[in-house]
Amino acid sequence: MIEDPQVRFGAGGSFDFTPPSGFQFIFWIISLIAVAFGLSTSLFALINDDFDGITAGGIFVVPGCLLAMYLTPTKLQKEFDKIRIKEKPRDFIQRKEGGGRTGNFWTGKYSTAPTRDDRGWVFKAPGPEHWDKTDRYGPDDNGIIPEHPSVIGTPAPASFSFDGLLLCIVTLYSIPITMLSVYTGVEIAAGAQSESDFGMIGCALILGPSIGSVVYAFTMWSQGTKMQLTIDVPTSKIRSMAAGELELVGQVRRENSPAPPVQVGDDPARTYDDLHAWEWVYEIYLRRTYVEMTDKGPRTRTEYRWETITAKEGTHNFILHDGTGGVLVKPNTFKEINMGDHIRIWEVDHNRNLGEIFGSIITTTFGGWTILKHKWTLWGLALGDPCYILGTAKTRPKETNEATQRDYQQTLMQVVGESGVGFNARLERGSELGVLGKVKSQIEYKLIPGILAIGCLIGTYLAYTNY
Repeated sequence: MIEDPQVRFGAGGSFDFTPPSGFQFIFWIISLIAVAFGLSTSLFALINDDFDGITAGGIFVVPGCLLAMYLTPTKLQKEFDKIRIKEKPRDFIQRKEGGGRTGNFWTGKYSTAPTRDDRGWVFKAPGPEHWDKTDRYGPDDNGIIPEHPSVIGTPAPASFSFDGLLLCIVTLYSIPITMLSVYTGVEIAAGAQSESDFGMIGCALILGPSIGSVVYAFTMWSQGTKMQLTIDVPTSKIRSMAAGELELVGQVRRENSPAPPVQVGDDPARTYDDLHAWEWVYEIYLRRTYVEMTDKGPRTRTEYRWETITAKEGTHNFILHDGTGGVLVKPNTFKEINMGDHIRIWEVDHNRNLGEIFGSIITTTFGGWTILKHKWTLWGLALGDPCYILGTAKTRPKETNEATQRDYQQTLMQVVGESGVGFNARLERGSELGVLGKVKSQIEYKLIPGILAIGCLIGTYLAYTNY
């Protein structure tokens, strides 16, 4: 029997200050030292009415804040990690034991898998031995899954977090740092020759802060709306679900037939089974060396970039089961599918043999570039994975209704990716805990990024008018 987790999530408190663990803590401290040094420099410059000194302090503050924000986890992430260590769910064990990088320097072949899984189960989930093979839509003997929101509640973020405080500090420097970026970009663009990379760098410095901040603000606003919907919309139990718009959390289980094998890069050596939603991308790493004329004479420049060659995706119908019952899900009807972190990355150095295989295609397409390596990346939603759905339950066509028990209401329905009033349908790998692991307050999603974008736009305007 699967034990009752005896854990309830709810309000996240007033302030979330959660330092990282392990080696990341060292870099986190270094980033905070840079922030403290930059702030003290700016404060001293402000006292002495030195605008350049304030901007110089921002050169340390902004990168330091961004690095600290990247390294700072949420309180929920820390709590989930503690539960995973205690419960030891399938995903946790598989990635801890099978993750990491393997390969051979002499062959130039490497394979990398994540060592953690933020979208995997937090509590131990029922394995195939607990599934009813004859009545796939019926309830489990163990009852509802331990990770269902009706059992553990819905976690909410703190009113404010240390991450938000760091973003506020970045916002304070939005005007001076944007002005510095624009000044530098104008000078580079003015001194560069037309169609040169330095001209492109100049344009990026001029327009980057304003465009980037506006895109960031819109992205955060959209993300905040999604997270608020996840928190506000009650999760239905599949056994008692009704037709219409709804939120479901459950486990991916097989419908009639197993999902077809997925050959990443069409290579049988990279075959994965039981993926009910998947995507893989094939990329090549390129290098180009060229000579550029400058005021000081010719100079050799080297440029590197990744280029996407092929991308494929696919889906296969599955049953979403929450322990009370199962319902058919049509993943191909969802426009938005989030499968979380990648399953595996394969990298191969470009050598003579690969050149014979790919050379005729690649050389024609990317003349003048040297191929350094090839990379294939796979994402997927696998059998047994947790799954979160915000979609619409509709009547299932009679010709496809092969459920063994007609007295289960949910067997007469199927879940599709049709959006409703005020929400966009989406399918995500992970339970509600996985979806909300990095959730922030709406202030940090919508208010602060908007102020940051306004500051960058003002800084761009002032730099142009004062140049």
